[in-house]
Amino acid sequence: MKTGGSLSNAWKREPKRRLAGTAWLLAALVSAACGGAPRMYYYTLQMPAPPARTDPKTAFVLGVEHFRAPEMLRDDRILYYQSPTEMNFYQYHRWGSDPASMFSELALGWIQGAGVFTEVRMLPAREPVDYILRGRLEHFEEVDEAGGSKARVSVELTLLRSRDHKVVWSDQRHAESAVQEKGVAGVVQALNESSQQILREALPGMIEQVEREYKSSQGPTP
Repeated sequence: MKTGGSLSNAWKREPKRRLAGTAWLLAALVSAACGGAPRMYYYTLQMPAPPARTDPKTAFVLGVEHFRAPEMLRDDRILYYQSPTEMNFYQYHRWGSDPASMFSELALGWIQGAGVFTEVRMLPAREPVDYILRGRLEHFEEVDEAGGSKARVSVELTLLRSRDHKVVWSDQRHAESAVQEKGVAGVVQALNESSQQILREALPGMIEQVEREYKSSQGPTP
C-alpha cells in the first residue's frame, strides 16, 4: 500500500507525464501533416506579349476597372459544374488570383497591344483618364457533360466616356471551348482559349468607336 508521501510524489510527476505525452502527439501530427499534405497547383491566364513601341492612334488615356463578378468567381479555386445545378471547386488547383482580376488584367494587356490609347491604366489611378472600361465576368468555369467537358466564359463590357459619363460602347460575349487534354491543365487551357476568343471578337468594336470619337474631336480636316 502506498503511503501519503508516495501518493503525493506520484501526483506531482503526473502533469509532467501528461505534458510529455501531449508534446509527442503534437509532434506526430505536425510530422504527418508535413509529410502527407496534398500538393497545391496554381494557374494563370496567358497574357499577350508586350506591345511594340509605336505611336498611339489617339491621344486618349483609358482606365480599366477591376471587373465585377458573382461571389463564386471571386474565389481563387477553379470552379466546375458537375450538372446544370451542381457546382464545386478543385481544392488543390487554384488561380494565381481570382478570375475577375485575371480577366481585367488580360483585357488591359490586349488593349495595350492594340496601340489605340496613349496609355492604359488599371484603376484606381491618381491621373485622370478619358475613358473607363468596366466589365462583369458572368461565367468562368468547367462544365462537365455526357459528351465531355468544356470551358465556359461569359463577359459584359462597357466603355464610359469620363467627361460626360456617357456609355459610348458596350458588348456581351460568350465563348465555349472543348477540353482537349486530360486533367485540370486541360481545363485551364480551354478557359484560356475562350477568354482570348472573347477579347479578339469584342475589342475591335470598342477600338473603332474610340477612333471615330478621336477623329471627331480633331475637327474637320483642312
